[in-house]
Amino acid sequence: MAGIFTDSINAVSATITALGLKPVTDPRNARPLTVFIELPTFSAFNNQTADITIDLRVLGAPPGNQDTTDYILGVVDQLMNSSLAVVSGRPTVAQIGSQDLPAYDLTIRIGTSRV
Repeated sequence: MAGIFTDSINAVSATITALGLKPVTDPRNARPLTVFIELPTFSAFNNQTADITIDLRVLGAPPGNQDTTDYILGVVDQLMNSSLAVVSGRPTVAQIGSQDLPAYDLTIRIGTSRV
């Protein structure tokens, strides 16, 4: 199904792939050393123009030691240095299945309108 939300997610995924990273949109496939793309949130004007916000979750390997921190911050830096409009970021812990993974959440914004 196409639309502004699917198109936005696909564009973000393509940008992440072009950086040599592994984007994931299905939570069943979320695992360490991937970038999980959360479902978008939005505000809209006149149902034609949307300000879409998407959270990206950079997933690291447990137990969250210095190697993991270096990996996560390196990926965060790559994403911030890309064409993505990163507006905020924060360290977190992601619960995937029954496992806690060190992670970093980035919020990006996309402005779009229906043609």
